[in-house]
Amino acid sequence: GTFLVRSGVLTSVHAFATDPDRGIYILGFLAVAIGGSLFLYAVRAPSVSKGGEFSMLSRETLLLSNNVLLIVACGTVLLGTLYPLLLDALDMGKISVGPPYFNSVFVPLMMPLLFLIGLAPFVRWKKADLGELARLLRWAFAVSLIVALILPFTMGDWQIMTSVGLLMAIWIVVTIVLGFVRRIQRGNGLKGISMSYYGMQTGHLGMAVFVVGVTMIGSYETEKDVRMDIGDVTTVGDYTFRFDGVVDQAGPNYQATRGYIQVMKDGNNVMLMHPEKRIYNVQTMPMTEAAIDSGVTRDLYVSLGEPVSGGAWSVRIYHKPFVNWIWGGCALMALGGFLAMSDRRYRIASRQRKETEKNKMATANSDTAGNVGGTPAVAREVKV
Repeated sequence: GTFLVRSGVLTSVHAFATDPDRGIYILGFLAVAIGGSLFLYAVRAPSVSKGGEFSMLSRETLLLSNNVLLIVACGTVLLGTLYPLLLDALDMGKISVGPPYFNSVFVPLMMPLLFLIGLAPFVRWKKADLGELARLLRWAFAVSLIVALILPFTMGDWQIMTSVGLLMAIWIVVTIVLGFVRRIQRGNGLKGISMSYYGMQTGHLGMAVFVVGVTMIGSYETEKDVRMDIGDVTTVGDYTFRFDGVVDQAGPNYQATRGYIQVMKDGNNVMLMHPEKRIYNVQTMPMTEAAIDSGVTRDLYVSLGEPVSGGAWSVRIYHKPFVNWIWGGCALMALGGFLAMSDRRYRIASRQRKETEKNKMATANSDTAGNVGGTPAVAREVKV
């Protein structure tokens, strides 16, 4: 992705500086990083011990399925990104691949992956019993299904994909709670749980939060483009927006037209938002500076368009629910990785490996020293 965007091969929605020469540097860097990793893997491959056999229903199988699904999902994204470029390069026409392709291909691949995230911690290594899993998790799945079917009705608009997304997120959360309850009952409370387990479940929780954010913004995002005179109001989501006019304002290196838009909810004033239209001194192209208000369950974006007749302006308003949950989920997944790496068992295993290697080297050195003086000793023993 870095190579495609920064080299100018692929146009991004973000404002990146493009430089074909920089693309060569990035491609070389990727070749060194990926090639070095593959080289190290090839060197260490003979020392990798062969694993034992495992059944179709085992944690090993689920981990393998997880990797296969992730690789296929990455392949579908790469195909949708590069296929139009390949056709254009071969002079076979121009096509555009948009959200419908990714929604119809990528999303179905993620559904079994999310289900396996909740299932895998309860599956035994080598071989698991299907009946035991069904008895253990049937109520967890039933609760997840009921909540996922009912919850969208409370938001005013039931959609099948909303329920499916919420089902997967709630399923992961319920299995996390169930996993901790079982660990506490079998061990010494929370203190008996390893840091790697905390890391795993924190990462899974982050995935659930991420799925909630993606599901809600995909189902309930609202956008409206309106022509607004002074005093006009419009409603987007649960909020009412009133246009109170614009004023000219000088900035440190730009001239701005600053808008005043009052945001209300249930008849009460919530905030005053100030979108701007700026013209910087070093350029004459007008730039739009959106007014953004972020919250835990929603983000509001307001931007000024172009002035129209009679002092009115075109105004674009976005209501994006739970968008910050996407970033929060990513942060939790990263935190889970750090927690897992901090497990003391990994540090102990690392020290043991170092001590083993040190002992091997010491043994080899002593054997070498014995061999150096070994022949005279044998000769003296034979003489006696």
